[in-house]
Amino acid sequence: MGMNPRASGFATTKEGKRQIVERTKKLIDESQLIISVPSAGITKEQIDQLRKAIPKEAKASVVKNQLMKVALQGTDFESMSETIKNENMFFFIPEGEARSTFEEFEKWQKEYKREDLGAKDCVMEGQLYSGHKTIKGVTKLPTKLELITKIGILIKMVPTKVGRGIDAVPNKMGRAFGALKDKIAEDEGA
Repeated sequence: MGMNPRASGFATTKEGKRQIVERTKKLIDESQLIISVPSAGITKEQIDQLRKAIPKEAKASVVKNQLMKVALQGTDFESMSETIKNENMFFFIPEGEARSTFEEFEKWQKEYKREDLGAKDCVMEGQLYSGHKTIKGVTKLPTKLELITKIGILIKMVPTKVGRGIDAVPNKMGRAFGALKDKIAEDEGA
């Protein structure tokens, strides 16, 4: 006969709570975006499957609300403290992983038929966003690298187009002078 699993008491001791807050603060510091999702009714196995599905750099963690509020104090994500209620799982997402993390979360929702567990809130650059559709839009925003690349391409296109335009002028003028010469020769011959 096996033993029944028992709570370790880690999250209830002062030292355990301090370690959880420190670990959570570290996750917050490494994040560009934090998303909260209701976790009521999700099994440990389902959470493990979700953790395996999201990108390795992103982290999913169930943190007690009060400990999360303590960890959020003094950060750009502090505005999330106002909305934390009930049981939550938090996604700590670094730069460039928002789109893929959210897509994996939505796949997981469909696989486990948990569409009722839509994303509640997210914070990015101090701004709080609420509602699954709004958060989906936020996660689809281009990354800084994508924006820099696009700007670089657009900047490079300007001199290229100017160069082509300048290159085309002599060709067009040459054709125009050739046609004029032909017309003058034709007029003289007539």
